[in-house]
Amino acid sequence: MLSILFALLFSQTSFAQDKAPNSFANWGMDGFQTQQTRVFIGLIGESWGDAFIGQVYRPSANFGNVALQYRFHTHFLAGIESGLIRVKGNRNKTALQLIPVVMNVNVLFGNDYVEPFIGLGFSFVHFLESAPSGSVAGTKVGTEVRAGVRIATNFIKPPQHPNQQLGAKQMDIELMFAQRLHQMFGVGAGQGFNMSASRFGVGAIFKF
Repeated sequence: MLSILFALLFSQTSFAQDKAPNSFANWGMDGFQTQQTRVFIGLIGESWGDAFIGQVYRPSANFGNVALQYRFHTHFLAGIESGLIRVKGNRNKTALQLIPVVMNVNVLFGNDYVEPFIGLGFSFVHFLESAPSGSVAGTKVGTEVRAGVRIATNFIKPPQHPNQQLGAKQMDIELMFAQRLHQMFGVGAGQGFNMSASRFGVGAIFKF
């Protein structure tokens, strides 16, 4: 399956974008002339650091994720993303719902065809555990670091008419690995679950 995905990905790599491959060279004030909205739709996998979650429910889960991003500089991008996780345990007697939210800033490298990036931001995880004896809810606040790459494709052709404004102008494929830290050095540990997790994501980036 993965071999088919990568074969399709690289067969669709675009070499006909408007900007030159060295368009990412500008790190100065002129870089703020670059303004772009992006939407990410993809699949995220999380492997949790809390042993209790793995024993009662499962050690990891996959879920759909949506992100809204704004590229405000040639080399900088800010975004917010969220998803929904539901798992059951104790022979379906208990359920755990997680809503992870990430707000971060990415530093972009590379060019218009291959865009490596690194990111740092805040991570919030709202949890709700339901059981016959009652429910427990709360929110964990932490930090997330990530790295990945976005690869351009030609699945969406750039508009030919200069006045055409609606719709995505480009679609990239994103591969991402991240680490969520919710009890780093004992800070912010609080009560309840340890929501630290390793995260891997793959999806499509639509550029407007």
